[in-house]
Amino acid sequence: MKKDAGFTLIEVMITFAIFLIITSVVPHYFKLISYDAKFNQRIETSIFFQQLALDVHEASSLSVNNNILSLEKKHNQTVTYSLFQQRLRRQVNYSGQEVVLQNVESLHFSEWNNGIDVRITDRFDQTNQKRISHFLPLEDMYNEQ
Repeated sequence: MKKDAGFTLIEVMITFAIFLIITSVVPHYFKLISYDAKFNQRIETSIFFQQLALDVHEASSLSVNNNILSLEKKHNQTVTYSLFQQRLRRQVNYSGQEVVLQNVESLHFSEWNNGIDVRITDRFDQTNQKRISHFLPLEDMYNEQ
C-alpha cells in the first residue's frame, strides 16, 4: 500500500516562488509608508514661505514688533504671524489660530527697506532663511508721481 506523506517537488517550488515574491515586495511597501519627518518639515517650510510671500505681496503695509509680523491688508484686515509653543501661527484681526508651521525652535523677523527677512530654525536644527519683497500696488506708484 502506497502512503502519500510529504510534498511533491512542484508544490515546494510553487510555495518557494510565492515566498520569494512576497519577500521582494514587502521592503518596497514599507519604504513607501515610512515617515520621514525631516523631509516633511522641509515641505511644510516651503509651503509656509509661499503663503507668507502671498500675504506680504497683498499687504499695504507691514511692521515687525517684538518678533511679531503684522501685515495690514485691504478692507481693514490685519494678519499677524508669531511663534506660539513651537508652532508658527497666523491670525487674522488678532483672532483665531491657524497653525502654518510646526516644530519651530526659533523664529526671527527683520524688516528692511522693501520687505522682510525671515529666519526659522526647526527642531531638526535646520535653518531656513528667506527674503520676501513687498511690492507697491500700481495705484500707489501712480499716485506718488
